[in-house]
Amino acid sequence: MRPGAVRRWSVVSAVVAVLVAVPLIRSIQPVRATAADPQVLRERILAAAGRPYQGYVLSQGTLVLPSIPQLGDVKNLFGANNSIRVWHASTDAWRVAVLDPTGEQDYYRTAEGTYTWDYEKDLWTQIVGEPPVRLPAAPDVLPPELTKRLLSDEAAVKPIAAKRIAGVAAAGLRFAPSDPDTTVRYVDVWADPTTGLPLQIDVGGLFNSRFLDVSQVPPPADVITPNASIASGFATTNRPDITTALNSVATADLPGSLADRGRVPGPVTAAAVYGTGLSRFVVLALPGRIARQTFTAVRNGGGVSVPGGYVLGSGVLTVLVSRPAPRKTYLLAGFVTPELLTRASAELS
Repeated sequence: MRPGAVRRWSVVSAVVAVLVAVPLIRSIQPVRATAADPQVLRERILAAAGRPYQGYVLSQGTLVLPSIPQLGDVKNLFGANNSIRVWHASTDAWRVAVLDPTGEQDYYRTAEGTYTWDYEKDLWTQIVGEPPVRLPAAPDVLPPELTKRLLSDEAAVKPIAAKRIAGVAAAGLRFAPSDPDTTVRYVDVWADPTTGLPLQIDVGGLFNSRFLDVSQVPPPADVITPNASIASGFATTNRPDITTALNSVATADLPGSLADRGRVPGPVTAAAVYGTGLSRFVVLALPGRIARQTFTAVRNGGGVSVPGGYVLGSGVLTVLVSRPAPRKTYLLAGFVTPELLTRASAELS
């Protein structure tokens, strides 16, 4: 190379090295977040539910779920990486887009209800109703939403080291669930110490959701407004959920308590939630074909034999399928110990 070219490329290399090194240096420098009392920060976090924000979230899960019928996208939601874009104006006005290499799946919340949009099918769906028991979806695993659900029942928190998240020096909290029957040993949360907006949550090292970039300003109204074109398909339906399928063919008189856990009130007959906080578990009364498929899936997926059925542990999640009598099959699941579900199953017998 000519001497002039060598000098030019040397300058380019030096500039590139500096540009690469600056983010690296910032990432290894100690983070100084504004000091906040843990209880004060907890209250700010819970009060931040309606704050506006928008940004890009990466969720990472390692939970391996058995191939149970009607689970939909839950296996991918908690057992893989998901790229999520969110625009949140208030609790009743937001949009969440799950991005993948071929398109996206959008969720919209408006004053009129909930809508979904499938990019590949160009199909809009209006979801009517809000059942008391439903499967989790992408909006539920965003740091602000997931933190609110898990932190609301836990008052004992302690500070942990601050860290920089999406350019914010975030203060950290850890809480250990008070119920010994839950399999989740700790939950770490990092939030903006001034506004209380949760920026990252780590559930026992098995599921993590964090912002890669974030802005705490309201999104434009047109971004969070469903806008179907004339050529788009449109449908109206009840929430596509496992409980909808179950209640259409099965009824069950589930008890008011199981394993000393009270039942969460609700009109659903074939499904119920018991307990509080991270020790909650769900009980589903399964009908015919779904019952047979689920029983086989848990048994063949490595389930351990228990009286009347099989129990399967996957990280923090425990699944038990029980057949206490002919034509009676129950599925129990939660972030709880196998012993707790076994006791609950015995009471269903």
